Amino acid sequence: MTEEDARLALLQTELNAIQSAIRALDTVMFQIKGWCVTAALAIGGFAVVYRKPGLLIVGIGAVVGFFLVNCQFKMIQRTFITRNWALDSELKTIGIMQVLKGAGKIDIVGTAAPQWPEARTSFRRRIVNNLPAFWFEARLPDTFSVYLFILVCLTAEAIVIH
Repeated sequence: MTEEDARLALLQTELNAIQSAIRALDTVMFQIKGWCVTAALAIGGFAVVYRKPGLLIVGIGAVVGFFLVNCQFKMIQRTFITRNWALDSELKTIGIMQVLKGAGKIDIVGTAAPQWPEARTSFRRRIVNNLPAFWFEARLPDTFSVYLFILVCLTAEAIVIH
């Protein structure tokens, strides 16, 4: 086996792992949204049946919690998407044969594990470092639209109860 063959095998493994990670995170985020809808409907239903508008605050808290978890998973997925784009760009710019010969700026490691440089930093520093990426994910329509709709529904239920 030549070095190029070994690098090709690593590249194939890494690309497959990245695609698998992206799809798996899509599944997780779909489940998070499903649980959010289920929990919000259940809490809203109890609030209406028992005429307890205060219970809707619990529902709003649950929606906000699910939204935050969804944003966190979307941030993780974005690192895999960024790596996929970087590999794609490198292959298109330099050419697959040149990359397989070791040219280019990107190392082909064969794993889809993103590098987390802040893993050794304090919790506060990680929050500060990741806040811009979190805010970016939080304001994307495909991230917040379902949660906003559920919050509007819970608000409508609160109005109906009063």
